[in-house]
Amino acid sequence: MKTLGTPNIDLTRFFAAAPSHQINGRTVDANELMNSVSMVSMKLDSDNVEHVKYLTTEGLNKKQRLNFLRDVSAELGADLFELSTCNRVLYVGFNVTCEELKSSVLKTAALTSAPFNHFTGIDVWRHLVKVCSGLDSFILGELQVMSQFRGSVAWHRKHGLLSDMNGAFFEHVVSANRVIRREFGFNQTTESMLNLATSALEELVPVNQPTTSIVLGFGEMGSKAVEVLLSLGQADITVISRSPEEAALRNPEIAAKVTIMTFEEWRSSNLSPNLIISTIRNKVATYDASNPLPASEPAVIMDFSWPPSIDSTGIGKNHKLLGTEYWIRASHRLGVEWDYSSTIAKSEAMITKIQQRFMSALTDKTRAKFRAFMYQTLEALSEQWELSEHAEHSTTQLGAFSREIATWICNQNGPFALDELDNMVLSTDREINPTLLKRVANDVNETIIRINEKSTLSEAPL
Repeated sequence: MKTLGTPNIDLTRFFAAAPSHQINGRTVDANELMNSVSMVSMKLDSDNVEHVKYLTTEGLNKKQRLNFLRDVSAELGADLFELSTCNRVLYVGFNVTCEELKSSVLKTAALTSAPFNHFTGIDVWRHLVKVCSGLDSFILGELQVMSQFRGSVAWHRKHGLLSDMNGAFFEHVVSANRVIRREFGFNQTTESMLNLATSALEELVPVNQPTTSIVLGFGEMGSKAVEVLLSLGQADITVISRSPEEAALRNPEIAAKVTIMTFEEWRSSNLSPNLIISTIRNKVATYDASNPLPASEPAVIMDFSWPPSIDSTGIGKNHKLLGTEYWIRASHRLGVEWDYSSTIAKSEAMITKIQQRFMSALTDKTRAKFRAFMYQTLEALSEQWELSEHAEHSTTQLGAFSREIATWICNQNGPFALDELDNMVLSTDREINPTLLKRVANDVNETIIRINEKSTLSEAPL
């Protein structure tokens, strides 16, 4: 069907309508949508340690965490997202104020106050981007937090704490993170506390000089600590675990080279360690004044746990405790290769640029729907073209060509003539059989004419 000279096509009505976001059944624009998001956050320091202990979900098992967050969400009456890492805790709520969010969290945690920082609107998004990109970490650019963030988003969705619409908010955080990491080369930086622990042990433990070591916990951090000690020629290593049998199964190769015992067995033993490394996770300290560390000989204690597993009241005068504040200072020394001030300044400008695209994506919701429709429509046509006897060796190009055509159509911000579209298709540099190419042009023109006759996309043919 030849369509040259036909009237102009105008598809702008399919994406010119005001964006349709719903809050409690009410249509709002992108700015109002963003302003409905609130966050309360607390980054660990010496002044808020006691508060963070009761607000973090670190140290809780999966069931305890789920029950706690469900209680917060029920109290709030809204979708909820929580992220706890080794040095922060934050809560995000939708269609609520910071005060409402804070009140619900505190009530559920049985606290009366906490020194939360408050964020609203686009500042929530900006701060989450910084957190996930490692720009707000002990170690600038650390990798672990992004994995924790993505895992937490998936977990909240799985358990019904986040709707798909509100969950999509965090997908934009992930996208921004990729851009920032690529720009700064953060993918090559240290992996947070694991690498910090490795460096600290290598500095502290003399190579091939016997040290009696005890490692509390045999998870990722505990296994890493044992691995480093073995690489330094240490053989007198005891792992303390709640379940030695299960611990041994996690890493059989390393477990075969150490002694594994329970906490009770350690207390009744005659071990005299020079080095104690703690990687266990509990809500409160395992060892304190009421339950002192079962070690009397001089020893260095490296507590990598969060919340801290060993309180200063639970150790002896001949013990040297390297706890949270020590690792904060050490992490910044480890990251000295990064120029902190210039990196942060550059990141602010970069985040602002990404923010503009993010807000545009919210504003252009109807355009995004139109683009998806056109790509789907042209993709369906390409599947038919691939079955043509004239497809020959061009089958691999037809799908890509259909997307190229769809992109051209979506980029037209006003009326266009069909002969413009026809020329675009027929002038391609792709190696497509001339007979098939004419069919492609005709199929595309016929489809666009039918779409142009409809008032809504739901009426338009695929």
